[in-house]
Amino acid sequence: MDIARISELGLGLEHRHSDGSWSPLEPRSQHDPADKDPERGWANATIYVCRACDEQVRVVDPVKDPGNPRA
Repeated sequence: MDIARISELGLGLEHRHSDGSWSPLEPRSQHDPADKDPERGWANATIYVCRACDEQVRVVDPVKDPGNPRA
């Protein structure tokens, strides 16, 4: 699936906590100073954050970062 189309399709990302509850992951603003860290590669990815526990997921755009290894 094309990552850029997730929001266009109205899809959401959630992750499961150890207690079995699910929480939505929201895209982090690109204006966050931590996202300017070159190691984060926010220009080639979107970072999603859980507001409940602050867990983060980085979704890489393979078109913008073709050298990024994918499992």
